[in-house]
Amino acid sequence: MSAAIAPPASRNAPCPCDSGRRYKDCHGRAGQASAPPAAPGGRAAPEAGPSDTLTATMHAALAAQQEGRLDEAIALYDEVLRAQPGAFDAWHMRGVAHLLANRYDAAEADVARALALWPDNAQARKNLALIDGGRRNALDEEMLSRAVWPRFRPLVTDEPRDPLAGLGPGDRMFVVELGERVSDLCDRLVRVAGAAGAEAYRAVPGADGRIPDALTAALASAGPRDTIVAVGCRWPAGDWTLACAPRAIALVVDDVPLARIEDRLRELSGQARRRVRLVRGPGATTDLDPLPHAAMRDD
Repeated sequence: MSAAIAPPASRNAPCPCDSGRRYKDCHGRAGQASAPPAAPGGRAAPEAGPSDTLTATMHAALAAQQEGRLDEAIALYDEVLRAQPGAFDAWHMRGVAHLLANRYDAAEADVARALALWPDNAQARKNLALIDGGRRNALDEEMLSRAVWPRFRPLVTDEPRDPLAGLGPGDRMFVVELGERVSDLCDRLVRVAGAAGAEAYRAVPGADGRIPDALTAALASAGPRDTIVAVGCRWPAGDWTLACAPRAIALVVDDVPLARIEDRLRELSGQARRRVRLVRGPGATTDLDPLPHAAMRDD
């Protein structure tokens, strides 16, 4: 993977990585790593920057973060931190990535770790305040979503059903990946469908969260012998939900804000044209009551 931070119009402008430093003092420093410069007053700065390889890893992580591939970005920051646990930028940007993914506790822990390395960094303190504000906004949004949650009852099947219930030889099953950290579960569903004699297909979005056109067309053509299982709730499903007429359609919920689950239910129901099997995914803790729903086990 290769990536670069696009320079701003002026080298004196803030660096696009949100470190709070000027571009020329951050990712615009030729041959320099992504670490804080010397602190004012002669105080020793945090650890020196990582090697050129780690600098490239930081650039790749920041590019992934800017493109919305947050788990990939976090994994790359982890590579940097395993090699250099005192890398301020890696802790700081890892926290920002968690914030963008609405993981407020993890974000707070990472940014606090960064501030322990560089206590007077203004951008990190600003991001810590943003995390606190985001957490409060998320709680307010969750309360509003919970208040209207019972109204989604007509979009959900009356009886809790396994997402693959009724699938047999000669049937088709599409697994649509709409979340992060769900690839293993998608693989598992494909294996189960294959063991039942069905033809199984994976629909995986690109970096922009969009499903490729060829798979979108196949999903739109789903008919009476087809089952569609959407796994995760992060990305929109797309317009194919209005055209398809599958035998069954299911939503496997991961741990996301309730508002996203509501959005996916609207889409997968074809805007109330059909009912959706609501399923809590393995390890998910989202409260789906009082709507009828099944729960998948970890095994």
